[in-house]
Amino acid sequence: MRFTILAALLVLSALLRAQEKQVTGVVLEESGKGKFSPIQGAGVHWLGTTMGVITDSAGVFNLEMIGGANRLVIDYVGYATDTILVGGPDKITVVLKNANNLKEVQVEYRQKSTTVSRIDPMKVQQIGQKELFKAACCNLSESFETNPSVDVAFTDAVSGAKQIQLLGLAGPYTQITQENIPAVRGLSAVYGLGQIPGTWIEGMQLSKGTGSVVNGYESIAGQLNVELHKPIHDERLIVNGYAGQGGRFETNVVANQPLNDKWSTGLLLHASDRVRETDMNKDGFMDNPIGTNYNLMNRWDYRTETGFESQFGVGIATEDKQGGQLNSIANRYDFSLSNRKYEGFLKAGYVFAGSKYKSIGFQSSVQRYEHDSKFGIQNAYSGDQNTLYFNLIYQSIIGNTDHKFRTGLSYLQDEYKENFNLQAYSRRESVPGAFFEYTWTPSEHFSMVAGLRDDLHNLFGNFVTPRLHARYEITHRQILRLSTGRGQKTANIFAENNGLMASSRVWNIQSQNPSLPYGLQPEVAWNTGLNYTWNFELDYREGSFSVDLYRTDFMSQVVIDLDQSARQVAIHNLQGKSFANSAQVELEYELFKHLDVKLAYRFYDVQMQYNRYLAQRPMVSKHRAFFNVGYETMNNWLFDATLSWIGQKRLPYTGDNPASLQLSNQSSAYFLLNAQVTKKFAEKFEAYVGMENITNFKQQNAIVASGEPNGPYFDSSFVWGPVFGRMSYVGFRYTLRKG
Repeated sequence: MRFTILAALLVLSALLRAQEKQVTGVVLEESGKGKFSPIQGAGVHWLGTTMGVITDSAGVFNLEMIGGANRLVIDYVGYATDTILVGGPDKITVVLKNANNLKEVQVEYRQKSTTVSRIDPMKVQQIGQKELFKAACCNLSESFETNPSVDVAFTDAVSGAKQIQLLGLAGPYTQITQENIPAVRGLSAVYGLGQIPGTWIEGMQLSKGTGSVVNGYESIAGQLNVELHKPIHDERLIVNGYAGQGGRFETNVVANQPLNDKWSTGLLLHASDRVRETDMNKDGFMDNPIGTNYNLMNRWDYRTETGFESQFGVGIATEDKQGGQLNSIANRYDFSLSNRKYEGFLKAGYVFAGSKYKSIGFQSSVQRYEHDSKFGIQNAYSGDQNTLYFNLIYQSIIGNTDHKFRTGLSYLQDEYKENFNLQAYSRRESVPGAFFEYTWTPSEHFSMVAGLRDDLHNLFGNFVTPRLHARYEITHRQILRLSTGRGQKTANIFAENNGLMASSRVWNIQSQNPSLPYGLQPEVAWNTGLNYTWNFELDYREGSFSVDLYRTDFMSQVVIDLDQSARQVAIHNLQGKSFANSAQVELEYELFKHLDVKLAYRFYDVQMQYNRYLAQRPMVSKHRAFFNVGYETMNNWLFDATLSWIGQKRLPYTGDNPASLQLSNQSSAYFLLNAQVTKKFAEKFEAYVGMENITNFKQQNAIVASGEPNGPYFDSSFVWGPVFGRMSYVGFRYTLRKG
């Protein structure tokens, strides 16, 4: 079915192309030394009409000719507007002149906090700092409070770890990269989110479904790319301080320094400390463990006027936590955690002189991740991961800019050493691969990205990853997107399910092939998605309405079965069906000037074969409603509030526990209200105060048998809601820009 739809779109686009007459061109700027470079985002429209487009990253535009119009207007902020006469379908080159000699003008434009490109075949949410600043955003796991597409939940009631969900699937099914280099994966799949400080983040790109084959084969539910502050940008110094009611204190510093016209360097620092022991739900356990987190990164940027540029840097992150029971009693239940991450990266690229569409790039990184955790006297887990990554990318065109391609070679190597309750596990994964991605833009109404990669895994053998993304512009304001593709990943059963160790459950790994990781097959899935977006204008204000429909079908999956017994974690390969259906409707509109509202409803149907029966996956809410409102005054006060309604979740089986320790099959639905007020003082300084969980909702009895943590029925993994309750915080940001 998916291929029939795509074939129909391709035929339709070809017919449209045959009927249309277009003018194609490139918009350039000229430096003082006579070097030409493309201008992205320049506006191109027919004089006297609203028919227009913007240039892409290569400065290229394609615009349909219309009757009676023969003059093109090209404009870009900071450059003199140019108007040219067009005689017919042609390929033209426009060089805009710098407008320094023009009289001073003031341009007022209100940038949205989250944007989606109208011309990209992939629906990618560009999440900017303005969106991140709507909440405290202490680290990556806390950066999605105002995003209805991503759910964030605690893994258990002891460790304080958070995990994201996208399309109803757990975080490891989402590929998380840092500046397009694999970042949070493997053993760091859960705790790694907390090791990327929010203040370091310049922006993020979030996409649902399978992403580009250039970035690898592991994306199944989606892709999240995090961009950190870079030395070449305008911010010379950023200082952020935070203090929360739960006894959490943070300091973040980003310091950038240009050294000369080629070299720049940046230093990123983070320190956080949680010192207060709290038990708001009165179960005898700390709501969040106390401890420290320190991060340091030094990065360098080098670029020349000949088209060569590079970035490289090193970083270290440390995390130490202690939690568990509050009372000093005999056989007390203690939790401890230690994480260490060491990384180095190098990126280099060259744009060929005279061929602005031709470039070559190289990405590489080396990482070491060390983890050590203990849950009471029953479970102890440690793991080390060494990762080596290379990616070589060549980009060019075929004939003209209607046909672009990227191709290259990659290599990924992981070495794992794990120890769970004195049982050792080790493996080495080596994956060389090659990829080719073709972008076809026959008209402004249709574009397509088709990708294919081939990888040779030393344990799983050779496998092919096809992916396809298509965009069709129904009208100037209505866009339809379709995507389909395959993804594959290795399940790291201990690291990805670390929260289940905070229980007395016995782990039963039903291995099939001793030569494979844990004796289990890889996880393989197909994801198909359809997206409709309508960008409208009502009462002179912009708005958007979108519908997302996605389905994920697993061909192979590692099942974490908690339903065979309340005292067992059964792990085995899928025998039968497993799928995830996702539907989301979202409306954004500027209701009044500077008053933005966002409404969303999301539905998940996530089912998996558990032995002989198909059942909803536990701890996944089928329904969620979302409302966000933000208002900015003329005197720099910013108000933001988010109300979420989280529907019921299926809870794992507890029927073989004593009657007093048996839970309902479903959790309760609840509301969650967060709000923040920010005041900007001049351009450099701003202060904020906020409150999370204003309604003070707390899950009671989050821990089964909390009074006997070393007994056979103890389980803290039934966390479906907040355990802390209402939490207030204050903070400030200081930003010094280049003068």
